[in-house]
Amino acid sequence: ATEAQRKALIARDKGCTHPGCDAPPWWCDAHHILAWKDGGTTDITNLTLRCRRHHILIHKGDWRIVMINGIPHTIAPTWLDPTQTPRRNTAHDPP
Repeated sequence: ATEAQRKALIARDKGCTHPGCDAPPWWCDAHHILAWKDGGTTDITNLTLRCRRHHILIHKGDWRIVMINGIPHTIAPTWLDPTQTPRRNTAHDPP
């Protein structure tokens, strides 16, 4: 991601987008929702911030990320959430 894209990701995501994670943006990587090798583009609509732990988790497991109204939501694997409910991280929201 470019510096401008990273600034836009920080403004939108405010840190790791994995539900419940409070990792700040400077601990996060820009993650392609649809992998670059699979034709995913490097633009804000296909990028999200993930801390190293959750970035590795998304690549190793059955976790998925979907965009809903321009906001990244995480879907847990079926063994953890049989309903496959998309969840947004609210840990960075103002009190």
